[in-house]
Amino acid sequence: MMDIQGYTVQREIGKGGMATVYLATQESLHRDVVLKILDDVKMDSSDLNERFMAEGRILASLKHPNIITIYDIGIANELLYISMEYVRGGDLKQRLELPMSPDEALNLLAQVTSALGEAHKHGIVHRDVKPANILFSDNDTPILTDFGIAKEVDTVSDLTSTGIFLGSPNYVSPEQADGQKIDGRADIYSMGCIFYEMLTGAKPYISSSVIDIVIQHKQGPIPELPEELSEFQPLLNKMMAKKRDERFADAGDLSTAITLLQEKSSRMTEFGGFDVTGASEEVDTEARKKRANKILMGLVLLSLVMFSSLKYIEIKIKSEPDRTNNISTNTVLDAEPIKIPTVAQVEQTPADLSPEVQTTEAPITTPPVAEPTVNAEPVIVTPEPVSADVLKALSWLGKQSLEEFKLTYPAKDNAYYYFNRMLEMDPGNEEAINGILEIADRYAMQAEQALSRNQHEKMLTYIEYGLRINPDNQSLRALKQLASSQDTSFLGTIKSLFN
Repeated sequence: MMDIQGYTVQREIGKGGMATVYLATQESLHRDVVLKILDDVKMDSSDLNERFMAEGRILASLKHPNIITIYDIGIANELLYISMEYVRGGDLKQRLELPMSPDEALNLLAQVTSALGEAHKHGIVHRDVKPANILFSDNDTPILTDFGIAKEVDTVSDLTSTGIFLGSPNYVSPEQADGQKIDGRADIYSMGCIFYEMLTGAKPYISSSVIDIVIQHKQGPIPELPEELSEFQPLLNKMMAKKRDERFADAGDLSTAITLLQEKSSRMTEFGGFDVTGASEEVDTEARKKRANKILMGLVLLSLVMFSSLKYIEIKIKSEPDRTNNISTNTVLDAEPIKIPTVAQVEQTPADLSPEVQTTEAPITTPPVAEPTVNAEPVIVTPEPVSADVLKALSWLGKQSLEEFKLTYPAKDNAYYYFNRMLEMDPGNEEAINGILEIADRYAMQAEQALSRNQHEKMLTYIEYGLRINPDNQSLRALKQLASSQDTSFLGTIKSLFN
């Protein structure tokens, strides 16, 4: 265990390229600190010693709420050490394992940019801005740390002369990758890469080869944000411009651009996401009352939609999860509703509803059934014995069609056809009845997906088919009720009122 006078080392908490980091207690103040100790370097290793001591001097000169605080720097038992603030909230690399909202990303970008601006004003370039070097305090404040490869811009000796590649390849600026002299705009580029990752959850350039990633930073196009995040694309373009002269001139200019975006987002939130032109200040009292009444009407409609939605959710909690992403909207079912038999019913089921040649453009008519003769003698028909092998084959074909989502199409090769054939041969067959009911459940699944994708017409089609199979299907009935309220939904109503 390390022995540095005035400190009690508790445990190792990290290891970098040239230093090991320990959690320790500063005995004089009884507080937890981080000790960063240079690894196995002789005192005559002047280059590394100077870099290490320079880090302490650099950090000690910076006073900013988003920059790590340095307590002490020195030499003990021929070991170079820096004592600094212990930050307990983890780092941004860990936070990026979960989704982050655009507002959170923009707020974090603003605070770290402010920290970089303070460093740049003192002639200091961080050179290794990456998620692992952005820590979080107990009150969730981002703290920029690890200026171990930072350099003072005006320093005569270039710390990169050792030949060590400085900076992370996932966030390195083009000029830094080329080994050129850099300034604060290199840190702005790195923050652009982090901003993209905060918004999308992915790094801007991905490859199994480090060299390929570096080449993409130098030559590849600036990554495009998804359409729903397009409002941030201009900011990202100016942060990640390949030519540094096309980036923000400094962190101050970047902070101004971030503030403008934050103000725009705040106005959109305040006014419910609708465009604000400034005319609202001139709206008289009567107009305000009308608007309030319209919003109240919208809230009433919202409550109706929520009631239908909650009823649907209650039903779906007890149902099976979604198992398909695609199903045909074709069907060869008759236009008339189908009466589903139950296990207790043993009378003959309807005839085949799937003729050989049929499309959705023309309804199918069931062949007429001959009227019984009034005075005819009763005829006793002895049914032929049902082959178990045939039933087994039909059952297999029906289940296979279910798995392939051939529910009611194509003709004579769909789940309904095979299960219906089973009922003709064995009225009341429980397996066949359950198979037919499962078809309705499958249509409910697909109607649910169409609803989530805002495909209203497709949803209605699936609901119609499913209810013709099983008019008592609770999921389909709830979906139908929900669908009937969609045309007057809260969002649609409010948009129409303010357009």
